[in-house]
Amino acid sequence: MTLSMIELKGKLDSAQRPAIVSHVRPDGDAVGSLLAVSEALRSVGKEATPVLVSGVPRAFTFLEGAASVQTRLPEDPDLLIAVDCSDFERTGLTLERLSRPIDVNIDHHPTNEQFAAYNLVDPRAAATTEILYAWLPEMGLPLGDSVVASLMTGLVTDTIGFRTSSVTPASLRVAADLLELGAPLQDIYERALSRMSFVAASYWGAGLSQLERQDSVVWATLSLADRRRVGYPGSDDADLVNVLTTIEDATVVVVFVEQPKQQVKISWRSKPGIDVSHLATQFGGGGHAAAAGAMIDGGLDDVRQRVLEATRKLTQQMDG
Repeated sequence: MTLSMIELKGKLDSAQRPAIVSHVRPDGDAVGSLLAVSEALRSVGKEATPVLVSGVPRAFTFLEGAASVQTRLPEDPDLLIAVDCSDFERTGLTLERLSRPIDVNIDHHPTNEQFAAYNLVDPRAAATTEILYAWLPEMGLPLGDSVVASLMTGLVTDTIGFRTSSVTPASLRVAADLLELGAPLQDIYERALSRMSFVAASYWGAGLSQLERQDSVVWATLSLADRRRVGYPGSDDADLVNVLTTIEDATVVVVFVEQPKQQVKISWRSKPGIDVSHLATQFGGGGHAAAAGAMIDGGLDDVRQRVLEATRKLTQQMDG
């Protein structure tokens, strides 16, 4: 069933126990989108439950509502909203265990699979929170202080401080509007982008010490042993990939993060003109032209060899 905007607003108005979900290993846009929707719904009396299977990363615990995030869905939500998820599997939830299908899917990834009854997907948006800035008022939901802070967090982090090629005049207008509404831009930038724990810095060191390059492709590897040695609590790369994008003459950078149970998390970043989302899709992932990722089954060495082979092939095609 496909819902119209009017039908969706009716379902949203009548819902009392909505649940909002986003993807595993959440970034700032995932957390910001999740909290913006849940806080807006709570402000009009809904018993909204935000859900992140992986929990809230430490960098975003300063946001209001972060402490209310659950790692499991409630038993009987009467509306289910997914934000910043290109496909349902990225939520980390099991479809068979859902008490209802996904009602709403709001996202900005061009690889989105349109898996809900109502799909609002705009790949032109720099962040999902940019879409939510317009959508929430359309649904009659207010933009209170906690909501605008969460929206700004998603926009600031997904553009790495408005530095990515996805930033448009529309993105900057949304940021200006949020600033006028009271979003604490300086505080968000400091907390979400500038601060780093000693452990995360040590983790970066492990990756940088194993930095490799062939032609214009640069890659780093983070093993489970690296993570254990420095005591890094997450399963991601602590945003190391964004540091690698600053390397001169690198057209594509890749970070390999070994996971338990013979899996490897891959993050690609590329310069304009090279679409790494096709690579991610090839390996069962997704994302944007300049920033994509995938979770691949297999041992670290084997996965790295396969991914690098495909990545070099892509860059050679572009060079040719």
